[in-house]
Amino acid sequence: MITKEEKKQALETILTSKTFSKSTTSNILLKYLVMSSLEEKNLNTTDIAMELFGSQYEPEKSEATVRVNVYHLRKKLKKHFETEGTNNPIYLEIYRGQYGVTFKRKEKHNLTNKKKIQLVILGVLTLIAAFFILKKQTYKDPVWNSIFKSDNETKLYLYDIFGYYGPTLFNKMGWHRDYEINSSTEFYKKIENHPDLIKQYAPGRNLYVNFLSSYSVNNLSRYFEKHNNRFNIDKFHNLSPLDLKDQNSIYLGPLRHENAFVDFFNLKSKYVKLISKQKTDSVSGIEFFNNKDVIYNEDRNIAYKNSLKGIDTIIQLNSDGHSFEHVLVAKLKGDNNTSNLMFFSNHGFGATAAVEFFTNNDSIRKFNEDHLKQSDEFITLFYVSGKERTGMNIKQIFFDDNK
Repeated sequence: MITKEEKKQALETILTSKTFSKSTTSNILLKYLVMSSLEEKNLNTTDIAMELFGSQYEPEKSEATVRVNVYHLRKKLKKHFETEGTNNPIYLEIYRGQYGVTFKRKEKHNLTNKKKIQLVILGVLTLIAAFFILKKQTYKDPVWNSIFKSDNETKLYLYDIFGYYGPTLFNKMGWHRDYEINSSTEFYKKIENHPDLIKQYAPGRNLYVNFLSSYSVNNLSRYFEKHNNRFNIDKFHNLSPLDLKDQNSIYLGPLRHENAFVDFFNLKSKYVKLISKQKTDSVSGIEFFNNKDVIYNEDRNIAYKNSLKGIDTIIQLNSDGHSFEHVLVAKLKGDNNTSNLMFFSNHGFGATAAVEFFTNNDSIRKFNEDHLKQSDEFITLFYVSGKERTGMNIKQIFFDDNK
């Protein structure tokens, strides 16, 4: 229960506050309403108007003025208890439609031990959540960070597919693709053995990129956009070896045939080399990592110098062309502080799976934690499999940090 003395003291505290000390009308009105409430008077608008205006009382005008002043008084009380009076032990309230003053004592919030424990747990969980949010926002993965923070241009190269032009099965003219023919030189060499076809077929006028590259480009674009970065796209046949010195490069394409990125890889890689099948037999102490379902071998294999065993390991890059293949992913530093990230995949779907792996937050974070604590250079081989190029599974075969 609040005593009359406590109510008067509460009134005095309010009247001397900054909110009320300079407002004569509100000060007088509040004091009158409080004292009337303490005397348990049943006030109405007329009583208040006659008390405030005395001989100058005019029924309609004065009573309207009272209502306005009481409205402003309510607002001042609310403001007072939200600011300088927030710690007052007793607060006053004038309900709408009434003129009596209600006194209320602020409840002391005595927290139970259970409540205290709940608040502590909530605080700890909040701190943990804030920590992980901050860590996620400041996390920079070693695979892409050197590219994202670089001042050099980043260019994505898509391997061109060579084709030739000639009659189709239905006696029309069309573009043809043969995996054994990948240049004009190879085309003419093959056609020499079929002189009757020389007049019918010719090297294709256009070069094409594998349609599966579109999936990889989509994943790369979204990942770069997420990190406020961009890259340009160019076809592989436009690449000059000198370009690799002045730009960051990403390569999506096969290992076969003359390839500037294969040459770059062999130049910068210390222990892993890409060699032709013709050279494989000349390497001593070889070990083969073969898949039992191999249908044919590619024209390049991987030679890996294993310093622990003291022997060379040859890994055959095998594939059936549509459901499984090896894909080699390498990030190697170039000249002029450039970075080169290469996805070597002879049939496209391997690179598609690898690009998806390296643009997925969960898989790339685990790869970084497992392998990239001391160096952002790496060479890793994956085995990719999946029925009809859907639902691809990716399995890591080996890793080298190029140190």
